[in-house]
Amino acid sequence: MILDIIKAHESPCKPEFKIIVKKINIILTLILVSFSISFASARTEIQALVKKYRLSDASIGIAAQRVNSGKMLYRYADNRSFTPASNNKIFTAIGAFSALPKNFQFQTAIYYQKSNYANGTLNGNLYIEFSGDPSLTGAALYNLISRAKQAGIKRVNGSIIVVANKFSGSYIPKGWSKEDAQYCFAAPASTLNMNKNCVVFKIVKSGSKDTRIKKLGNTSNITFKNTATIAPYSVRKSCPFSLVMDDNNVISLTGCLPQQAEFYMNLAIKNPALKTLDTIKDFVKEVGIQYTGDIQIGSLPKSKLHLLVDNRSESIDDMLTHMLLKSDNLYAESFLRTVGYDIYGIGSTDKGTAAVEKTLHTKYGADITKLTMDDGSGLSFLDKVTPNFMVNLLTKAYNSPIGKKFYRALPTSATDGTLAYRMNGPLRGRVHAKTGTLSSVFTLSGYLLTKKNHLVSFSIMLNDLKRNQRNNARAFQDRVVKVFYNEL
Repeated sequence: MILDIIKAHESPCKPEFKIIVKKINIILTLILVSFSISFASARTEIQALVKKYRLSDASIGIAAQRVNSGKMLYRYADNRSFTPASNNKIFTAIGAFSALPKNFQFQTAIYYQKSNYANGTLNGNLYIEFSGDPSLTGAALYNLISRAKQAGIKRVNGSIIVVANKFSGSYIPKGWSKEDAQYCFAAPASTLNMNKNCVVFKIVKSGSKDTRIKKLGNTSNITFKNTATIAPYSVRKSCPFSLVMDDNNVISLTGCLPQQAEFYMNLAIKNPALKTLDTIKDFVKEVGIQYTGDIQIGSLPKSKLHLLVDNRSESIDDMLTHMLLKSDNLYAESFLRTVGYDIYGIGSTDKGTAAVEKTLHTKYGADITKLTMDDGSGLSFLDKVTPNFMVNLLTKAYNSPIGKKFYRALPTSATDGTLAYRMNGPLRGRVHAKTGTLSSVFTLSGYLLTKKNHLVSFSIMLNDLKRNQRNNARAFQDRVVKVFYNEL
């Protein structure tokens, strides 16, 4: 606008031109002074907050940017690399929204060769193809197999082939801690996902010192070997409790436990493909489909097949919204591998991260030398990113065709998801952002609608935290956002 005014009066001979230029200079000066005051005020307040919450020895990086112009509004150590934790899901979500079709759904489908079917008998193989749907439940799988019988498949003179070729490579991404990998929040992503790849049970007292297993959820085809006992503290020193699941999904419990009523356990299934394959065998038997061959892992034939029945997930918008709201790691790893398969034809973690990085670079001009992705969820301590990279990407993503739905998919302050109980009061509903938490990491990145109704992308990253600083780190983030709300 200012350039247009100058061009309209560009003749320096006109006295009014000099007056207009003088007014413009005054306006620009006032804008710069106002911005400098806001930046200085925010910097002073944030420095005070660092002292107030005793975070001086933590690694802190902060960046804020005006979404409509890309103008940097605040920066502190914004080009330093930080572990992002679940802020990594921002990259996975943007990559999936951008690379996968708008109508994408995970599909679990049963196929057969129609010409080989007559009067309830299929003279050939029946194929069940999985796609890595992280939302697939045992009930949905049972219903799918039941519908196959209802559609006419009563006998298979052949085998039931389970096709599971979408994902490949190690279940556990690089940089995941061995301790985390045991539990449900770190369940491995398999093409044969089912029931969150998680088993839930309790260890309860049985008599004065013995224990027994109380099965709660998804325990079929899981074997328990329990010799754990109850013992006083003096005995437990030389009798440590151990819980291990092997590749055959056998859980071994040994050692001594304290005298309390029960211990609730939720474990990631070590071999989800084996668990789902065994479950398919159970369901086929329950439904009453007879077969002469075997139920085994295999591939689709080159000959044309007919779709018999299928189960589809919710829409990609709903699935990614769930991933971001609930910070669901299984969804994140499944989508990462799916993007890898879509772009490179290989659904491994390495190809998934390469595919997401490629998408961020080609579609958003992101400088991916400032990003290290080793998984889709952010559980890896090897993931690294700068706050500056984060706000630049958030700004570009918002101004892209996927911007509005990505914005709506993020947790909203004092409303839902991982921000449901944070930033109430004047910030309620004005922050759409992703949280991130690991043992020494707290991050928060997303969007803020300021008091002046300016939309700002921001990233607040704290690393190297001590255990007793975790609550302070969360409070610090919320207060920094409030400073931005008032000052930017």
